[in-house]
Amino acid sequence: AAAFASVASVGGITAAPEEAEAASSRMWAAVPLPFEDTLYDIDFDSPTHGYLVGSRGAFAETNDGGKTWEARSFSNLDAEEEVTYRFQVVSFDNGEGWVLGKPTLMLHTNDGGKTWERIPLSPKLPGEPTSILSLGPAKAEMTTSSGAVYVTENAGRNWKAQVKETIDATLNRISSSGVSGASYFTGSIVNQVRDEQGAYLAVSSRGNFFLTW
Repeated sequence: AAAFASVASVGGITAAPEEAEAASSRMWAAVPLPFEDTLYDIDFDSPTHGYLVGSRGAFAETNDGGKTWEARSFSNLDAEEEVTYRFQVVSFDNGEGWVLGKPTLMLHTNDGGKTWERIPLSPKLPGEPTSILSLGPAKAEMTTSSGAVYVTENAGRNWKAQVKETIDATLNRISSSGVSGASYFTGSIVNQVRDEQGAYLAVSSRGNFFLTW
């Protein structure tokens, strides 16, 4: 009986007190932020240094692994302009960082976020930028809602297309070839995942099919 008295039950699973205490220490904890806006993305370029982004120009930096966050602003955007943006994606790699926002906006840093530059994007870009991944000095990979994939090796001055045709072009070609049901497809994606080798898996905005590249 004494043996059973020293046992605690956690989530229906019997565990010793020290095990239960260790498990509780791994539970999620609320972290105070300098704003209440919706958050969209977070990334770190070291175990202690990182950034998070969100709606209404929300932008914050941590230097202690996420325990505390301080609001930041982009020096090349004035306060009234910055609050109109919804920053959705942030990606860092060894001090090289990229941020994507809506309305369409791309920002780049090569000094760990101390200074940022605005990267112009062509109005002829197929779809809207949906993701960007920092791949090292001056190099990044960007995707769009139309399934286009671009790579830059000179900090966004030029972008090279990696996909021969967008989803729209593919579906138009399939539809014209008489494939049953092709007309019900939609030519945009809502989510994509990239593996370490650079292959993508994407889901259409209607959820009725997925694509690989």
